[in-house]
Amino acid sequence: MVKFDKEELMKIARLSSLKLYDSEVEGFVEDLKVLLEYLEEIQKASITTQANPVKNINVLREDEVKEFDSIDLLKIAPKTNNNYFSVPKIREGE
Repeated sequence: MVKFDKEELMKIARLSSLKLYDSEVEGFVEDLKVLLEYLEEIQKASITTQANPVKNINVLREDEVKEFDSIDLLKIAPKTNNNYFSVPKIREGE
């Protein structure tokens, strides 16, 4: 069992520059005791191998060149300039 008491909590709070009110201390001590006991149980668990290991496989394909007519897309743009979209500057001085 983990030894954790009010003095340990106050030491951690002081090192972390945390201000704890007296009304909070007992609740935090109990919560941290439960957490530390849970972590002890996890450490006891025997983990050997993963049942179904994940296999990351990249599926590559050949690049395909496709013809695309941007004229129709540029027709619906609010503003264009020499077959490009024209947008307002977002940074000053450029």
